Amino acid sequence: MQARGEQVRAEPAPRQRVIFEHTVDWLLQPAVRLRLSPAAYTALREAGLDVTERLRPAYTFDTWKRSLAIIVADLYPAVSTDEGYRLLGQLLARGVERTTLGRAMVSMGRLLGPLRSMRRINETFRSADNYVESRFTERTQTSCELWINEVMDQPAYYQGILEACLELAGARDAHVEVLARDGAGATFALSWRLR
Repeated sequence: MQARGEQVRAEPAPRQRVIFEHTVDWLLQPAVRLRLSPAAYTALREAGLDVTERLRPAYTFDTWKRSLAIIVADLYPAVSTDEGYRLLGQLLARGVERTTLGRAMVSMGRLLGPLRSMRRINETFRSADNYVESRFTERTQTSCELWINEVMDQPAYYQGILEACLELAGARDAHVEVLARDGAGATFALSWRLR
């Protein structure tokens, strides 16, 4: 029971999960835009991502998740859904090099090498959106485990991103597998050879 004159403390509103503009731009590189069907353009617009207009500063988690599903179905109809998400994750990570910010990130990754780049992957994820967090566990000089708190029910998408990130950082024969699912998250095993 609240006493007269006593202030009620409001609980802070949950923060809306958003993906930042540059992440969407990395995905919508010409290699993707030019391959999308007219039906995909329409479906993306209906999902909240109009690829014919200037990008907004941020997009909601739901818009992003629906947009990825539309793009995977449109670009990769001949492969399994998991493989489509893995390929799209690779494509997004490689699209980073198209931008000034991305080129700087890739240059830094090459200087650091695969292991040190993976140690800093949480910062990389935090630059893409406001909700993904990760925990890194080093196993050897050429292997580690990485837990990610939110994989949108599509761990293969992050598998592809991590494979491409390792390669961009100078790894050879990068291999990423899903070790376990944990609610909305997943744990990945990463291994590679040095160049």
